[in-house]
Amino acid sequence: MFDWLPWSRKRRRKTLLAAPWPESWAIHLNRNVRLTWNLTDSQRQQLQNRTKVFVAEKHWEGCEGLVVTEEMKVTVAANACLMLLGVEDFYFDNVHTILLYPHVFSRRQDAGHSAGGVEHRSGEAWQGGPIVLSWRDVLHGGRNEDDGKNVTVHEFAHALDGLDGEMGGNIAFDSDQDAAAWKHVVDREYAELVQACEQNRRTLLDHYGATNQAEFFAVATETFFERPAQLEREHAQLFSLLQKYYRIDPIPWQR
Repeated sequence: MFDWLPWSRKRRRKTLLAAPWPESWAIHLNRNVRLTWNLTDSQRQQLQNRTKVFVAEKHWEGCEGLVVTEEMKVTVAANACLMLLGVEDFYFDNVHTILLYPHVFSRRQDAGHSAGGVEHRSGEAWQGGPIVLSWRDVLHGGRNEDDGKNVTVHEFAHALDGLDGEMGGNIAFDSDQDAAAWKHVVDREYAELVQACEQNRRTLLDHYGATNQAEFFAVATETFFERPAQLEREHAQLFSLLQKYYRIDPIPWQR
């Protein structure tokens, strides 16, 4: 599912992993990444290791005058690395740059959108490009562990989706059977969400997931990590497939 790295890079990572975990980083996690509160000791150690590598390897840029701090790096990295606790030797290697805005940022809409010309976003991901995040929304998502919204998880889900060369919601599984099941389940679940959105019915999955199947995967991933018990109860097949993909069960993390 995930790419292998050259030995030289693995050696550099080994050096990073040998470094001690800073006490200030523990404070950032405890305050800003509430999903970490109920990790097992081994999961916590693994998250610390992944966060160290992620912080060191990514290029960080502040936008609109924002000065990127240690707290920002650790908070973004830990939220993203929670998604990787079930896999080995992968640190979102297809993402090289993180751009942070202080708050929501504006993007000009393409010609297919309605009048107004500008939309406001809390995050975005580009195929082969950077992850762009609103620091205000990163904090909100990390500190509210069960509201179903986490912009960091959402955008990094798009990065995983893009591992096959495009962000279309077609993720890779270890077996052809699971891949076929994913297509079948997502086609059905996506159509049901679109219908619920058109009828203005409340759903566990955010209506933004009805935009397209790429957004459906990102929204489903947010729900999987933030409301796993509810997802398993209401969308059992979708939960099971996401559990196979991420190789982790986040239900024990829910308080």
